[in-house]
Amino acid sequence: MFRPSIGLPLPPIGLPLPPIGLPPGQLNVPPGTTARPERFGPERPARFDRRGNRGAVILYGSVYGWPYPYQYLPGTPEPSPPSPPPPPLPQSAIGRLRLDLPPGVDPQVYVDGYYAGLLSDANGGELTLDAGTHAIEMREAGYETLHVDVQIPVDRVITYRSGLKPIAPPPSPAIAVPPPPPPAPATIYMIPRCYVGNIPPSQALLPAGCDARDAVEFPPAR
Repeated sequence: MFRPSIGLPLPPIGLPLPPIGLPPGQLNVPPGTTARPERFGPERPARFDRRGNRGAVILYGSVYGWPYPYQYLPGTPEPSPPSPPPPPLPQSAIGRLRLDLPPGVDPQVYVDGYYAGLLSDANGGELTLDAGTHAIEMREAGYETLHVDVQIPVDRVITYRSGLKPIAPPPSPAIAVPPPPPPAPATIYMIPRCYVGNIPPSQALLPAGCDARDAVEFPPAR
């Protein structure tokens, strides 16, 4: 029986050869032809059928110097190339708005009608907004609501300085003050060409030449 030789003596293995577990393939050579392992390359090209599927591929290798064939199953799809990574998302154009208000107020800030938080919540009163026009509102109890439209540039900081106007308290209703009562009727004293009054002449400081005994009394009407 013919045994192929690889040209070198085989070293002793010392163990029985393990079973390969694959059925022997056909060498595709005519009967009676002596085939040498070195005539076959390590791999034969694949064959394709008319439907485009890869046919059976018979590869030849060696185990401990002896050739053996193994097969790829037909119809095995080829691995697809990795898909390219998605392009990075474009960054939106933004700018910043710094609100400079006098101390002692911490208004609620609304941007385009949406609540953005208290002024103290912002980083030093600075808001990061998309570039473009925005409507800003600041609301504080006891103050009038401040409305302002701002134009935010790209990659720049603009500062808005203003103060909140206190709401004037409503005027209190007028209290009707009753008129003072009329004076009580009193006796009138008169000294002709000298004195007229409701104080008795004896208690009054009369000018020189007047005599209190000349006084005439006019009692109040009943």
